[in-house]
Amino acid sequence: MRMLKSAALSIDKSAARAAELFDFSRGRVSPGTLTAALWPGLVRSLVRQFSQGVAGVTGTNGKHTTCRILAAILQQADARTLYPEDIAPSLDEVVSTLVRATDRRGRIQADYGVFGFETGMLDRAIKICNPGTLVLNNLYDDEAVQGVDRAALIGKWCDWFGTMSAGQHILVNADDPVLCGGLTRGVPPRLTYYGVEDERLHLADAATPEVPCPRCGVPLTYRITSLAHLGDYVCKGCGWERPLPTVYAIDVDLEPDESNFRIITPRGPLDVRLRLSGLHNVYNAAAAAAAALSLGLSPVTIRKGLESVRSTGGRDERVVIHDREARLMTIKNRTSLLEALRTCRLDRQRGHFLFLLDEAVQGGRDGPWIVDEDLVGMVNHSRSVHVAGAGGAHLALMDEQMDAEDMASAADVSDVFHDIMRRLTPGDRLWVLATESAMYAVRRELRDMGVI
Repeated sequence: MRMLKSAALSIDKSAARAAELFDFSRGRVSPGTLTAALWPGLVRSLVRQFSQGVAGVTGTNGKHTTCRILAAILQQADARTLYPEDIAPSLDEVVSTLVRATDRRGRIQADYGVFGFETGMLDRAIKICNPGTLVLNNLYDDEAVQGVDRAALIGKWCDWFGTMSAGQHILVNADDPVLCGGLTRGVPPRLTYYGVEDERLHLADAATPEVPCPRCGVPLTYRITSLAHLGDYVCKGCGWERPLPTVYAIDVDLEPDESNFRIITPRGPLDVRLRLSGLHNVYNAAAAAAAALSLGLSPVTIRKGLESVRSTGGRDERVVIHDREARLMTIKNRTSLLEALRTCRLDRQRGHFLFLLDEAVQGGRDGPWIVDEDLVGMVNHSRSVHVAGAGGAHLALMDEQMDAEDMASAADVSDVFHDIMRRLTPGDRLWVLATESAMYAVRRELRDMGVI
């Protein structure tokens, strides 16, 4: 049986290499494709080789970064960790990673597997990967834009969680009422809440989120609104309120280059200097810390891991070219856009801004998820603002640029990026907010240049 398994994995890898070499699939046949289709039991046997199990992260946003932070914490504990930093959070990519990680005898030499899962594939992930620790980050309204009924999705999750054992652990963002409303009636066996508690983070100028109580349907009342519909909430109809988190961040100080805060845990407080900016990354750090605690790691190890993390992968990534800095921020939906803009405004210096937008921007519920009103404040906060790509054709700022026609029809957004960088003077900073495919193109060019 062992020889048969090794042979199957070898054939799978060889088929993927041949498809890539002869361009049969244009990169769409990855290792693991045949294994997952023809022998799903083999995939589960690979997962069982992790001596400490699998930790999974799901949610609308934050999957990559939360996984990366958790992997950094595990590294501080000298744990052998399989964490595929550059893959999409799809089950096919996870399977591909597992197959790639095997040696000639079909073995994986790792203690933990850390993977991100898209919200719509969580049922398959639970069946195949059987995560011992599962983090639920958030369910933003952007899910509804994609035709997802969040309440129905939570109901399905509860059914899936009911199949998990008492030894498995689910960690839930207490600040998200959409997540919490369906998970407090005895599901799952082990449940831990995490969050952020700091009144200074209240978005006083933001509209109050319109979130119905998951119990009685009455609109929730918010005492604090911190990010999208996250915050401190209560229902005045039935009395249901935000669960009390056992792991949470306080005294949050957001800076353009880092975030400083204290994490309260059952094992004592952690004072953290996180080299990632933005409140969304404070949430990601709290989620990773809660997961690490559930895995039995010490507070000292967790703090060291949090402080070792550096920005990468187009997620607040810092790139310096000829003394000019570019801050690369991927935006994939309206929530990530607004939080990226909020992070940019932390910079007290008037910088330069470049929006690289493809057709994905047009996928909003009521039209494009970036509109002129979003950019008005940035114009007043900057030395220059540029928009490029077909996804920005509806923006007034596109037409107001000197090279509007070229920017709107730019076939290679990486060329636009380098052109803007050349215009800067040494010491300048360019904030680059780009959709996922546009960011991929820019980073691929930077990788070919040896910059990243």
